[in-house]
Amino acid sequence: MSTLIDILKGVFSPSAKLSALEISIFDAVREKLPAHDAELWQKQLQAINKIYRSPDKREIDLYVIRKGKSDFPRELCFAKNGEFKIAVVDLTARQRTQKLRARVWCVGGHVFLIAYKTSPKVFEKAAQGNWQTQCRILNYPS
Repeated sequence: MSTLIDILKGVFSPSAKLSALEISIFDAVREKLPAHDAELWQKQLQAINKIYRSPDKREIDLYVIRKGKSDFPRELCFAKNGEFKIAVVDLTARQRTQKLRARVWCVGGHVFLIAYKTSPKVFEKAAQGNWQTQCRILNYPS
């Protein structure tokens, strides 16, 4: 029953606050980007006002909602406008007992998605907020 409640909470009261894990992932990407792209990246993340997390937390979608619709500000978008995987971020718990890989996607010129093959819940529990990140940029956005 709690799973149904969690699903309904996610649908009807989505949070616009990034988790510590999500912040670590986005910071790792930002640190590898050229200065201009890193600045846009940070502004994009600051503009996010709706975050959808799938019930198993394997997909995190980011939105800017204006007038009831998804409407990302064009002035904050990258030159590259299509759908592309911008980076892969590997996270390792400091005690090296758990690993997690995050795939970060851009759509329409802005950050949109973190995808995991496995739920990050087990990793977060094992790491207890203590992890290292290693980022590899796959496609530069400009």
